[in-house]
Amino acid sequence: MRYVLWRRSQQEGHRERLMQLGLFLLTPGCDRRFSGFRLYLIPFLLAAIFLCFSNSTAQDSPIFKIDDHITRFAYSGGGRIAYATRHVFSVKKIQLQRDDIWIAETDGRKRRILFGEKFVRGTGPFSYTLRGLRWSPDGSKLAVELETSEMINDDGATREGVMTLLLDDSGHEIAIPGADSAIAGATNAAWLADGASVVYLTEQPREIAKAPAATSGQTPSAGKLFSMNRIKPFTEGVSPLFQGQLFSAVAWNGKQDGGVGIEHGAGGAEDSLLVGLDLARETSRILGTVEGFAGGLTISPSGKKVAYWIDNERLEVREIDSPSRMARVRVGLGTLAWSVDETRVLVKRGAPLRSGGLVWVTLPQLVAVAAGSAPATTEVAPRSILHELEFRQFDISPDGRFLGVVEPGGRNLLVYPVL
Repeated sequence: MRYVLWRRSQQEGHRERLMQLGLFLLTPGCDRRFSGFRLYLIPFLLAAIFLCFSNSTAQDSPIFKIDDHITRFAYSGGGRIAYATRHVFSVKKIQLQRDDIWIAETDGRKRRILFGEKFVRGTGPFSYTLRGLRWSPDGSKLAVELETSEMINDDGATREGVMTLLLDDSGHEIAIPGADSAIAGATNAAWLADGASVVYLTEQPREIAKAPAATSGQTPSAGKLFSMNRIKPFTEGVSPLFQGQLFSAVAWNGKQDGGVGIEHGAGGAEDSLLVGLDLARETSRILGTVEGFAGGLTISPSGKKVAYWIDNERLEVREIDSPSRMARVRVGLGTLAWSVDETRVLVKRGAPLRSGGLVWVTLPQLVAVAAGSAPATTEVAPRSILHELEFRQFDISPDGRFLGVVEPGGRNLLVYPVL
């Protein structure tokens, strides 16, 4: 981020020169020849100082930019950015898409770690679009979720699916014992703290259990049910986790080998439960009953809080260790990211794969709520950022310092300071 440092030093130089000029004009012992002119200049000087300081904090220009057709991106704990770019090509007059994967280093250098055209599975024409990227906690490996389409006969019929590809940060595929580097059917995969275990979800047929009624505006996976699995690519194959339990959503806390899930009630009659997950011990505990789940299940950076929408207009926040402490705030359904101090969330309103504006929402204080009761819904005034422009995707770096956004249309990646 050399450009960032240069820009900051330039701004600090401007501020220092303005302050020196101000001290000169405001010093009582200043040359009498300037006394009248000094009084005339003071209002303009104060305005210039105000503009200089305000412009230094405004998100007017990005501090880093990647010009490409970016489909997904993700920050590592060390500040590197993994991102995918759209790659379309033709083989025997058949148009295929296989996205490339790149890594942008903190010094601005970029390198491609996966050339999609060379990643082939099966014997027939094969396409994929990348729909998820997640770094391991140590920033050395990636779990890459692919939505696949394979032509299965000469009539052009296709078989759609999903798989998760495991890579190291050099682009080498990480093989699974008895299989290859891609886990068929795996979605929402995450590396755990040991760097040697991966947890993921697998969609289950609807006949296994009656899914809860879908709430209007839910995320694309709403109404689906998933089982949970673990795999250790370097030593052993797949093993099920929490057998007999089905989840409609899970948010991982890889650094602490934990997570939270929305567990579907047995038989379909009970309300869904919010549960805390200990992945190392394979134990779960009930945090509370969810009166409705519309999406957005997310764990805070410290792993101490969880947030989720209970309908299209209300976001609920709970303390994981003391789940009776909770709060609700009115904000439209969307996608959220936490600030590093966990006092606010940044929300992109609307469907996850559609462009939307970004707003900061200050969270109310969590309060103890009696069993069977619900907290009052707090009204807040969302604060729009980036001139109310709309973006397709966004993410905040783990250290809370930088905000990355993907523009609609050209889909360039822009990075701004978090203010």
